[in-house]
Amino acid sequence: MTFDLLIDPRATGAYFADTLDVARAELLLHLPDSQPEVIEHPMFRRLRVQVPEAALPQLARLSFVQGIFAVDGAQLTPMPTDPDYALPAEVIFGAKYRGKTHELLTLLALNVARATCTAPLENSIKVLDPMAGRGTTLLWAARLGWSATGIERDGRAIADLQRHVKKQCKLLRIKHKETRGTVGRKALTGTGTFVRYSFGDRSIRLITGDARQTRPLLQGERFPLIVTDLPYGIQHTRDDGWRDPTATLRACAPEWAGRLAPGGSMVLCFNAFLPKRQVLIDLFTEAGLEPHPFSAPHRMSESILRDLVVFTRPA
Repeated sequence: MTFDLLIDPRATGAYFADTLDVARAELLLHLPDSQPEVIEHPMFRRLRVQVPEAALPQLARLSFVQGIFAVDGAQLTPMPTDPDYALPAEVIFGAKYRGKTHELLTLLALNVARATCTAPLENSIKVLDPMAGRGTTLLWAARLGWSATGIERDGRAIADLQRHVKKQCKLLRIKHKETRGTVGRKALTGTGTFVRYSFGDRSIRLITGDARQTRPLLQGERFPLIVTDLPYGIQHTRDDGWRDPTATLRACAPEWAGRLAPGGSMVLCFNAFLPKRQVLIDLFTEAGLEPHPFSAPHRMSESILRDLVVFTRPA
């Protein structure tokens, strides 16, 4: 059957002038035989695809899709496709703060990780974000019906996540349970402190800690999916002005690779100017992972060309 995928205008805010290229890349990863055709309109754009109707729930969760229409000649009929999200959109899009990863980029990264993962995911899907910030990845995982754990060195992140979750759960009347605690012994630095939110049979947890030392914080736990947005260099400025996160990532690579389950997938969003893709590939292949060919470059600014690099662990 023929369907038109309406491109969400918010996708332009995430992918800018490269929106169509990113949309094609995401679509073809999930449905490589779909042969998308761009349909231009003065007010909106669509990707026209030939796919079975059974594929629509999967398409509805793609990061660039706002709606799906059945095509019959010149007639477009909206399809009542439900992406079956577990939490309202406000939980994801309600928090605004400086440096936040764009919500649709996070969804793209999670979709790519899920599509490239070959680990068994029978009962539940678990995600790790080792540089979690204020928890956008964790919240998206909960909305998708998954569980997630994040690690963030900034001790203020837990309080920020608490304020956001409590506000949205109160406004939207979402049933939840909050748990606070510490992994291991309580440290004066705050390392190991965490907050956990449970929504039925799924939960998210944010731990204060160092992304270079994940093993003790996670107590040996492994995850089928690892997704994170790497720093673009600002947090690693030297006295001479040089901004290069490579040294930090070199220390992180074996730690993160050790947390990835066999058959699992790791997706890293990064600035393709620094570090270069090949540098990341070298770091993580040395740690025992295999690179995947997926790429979706899109320019954010003169100094940032954002892309995704994907690694898998052999089963």
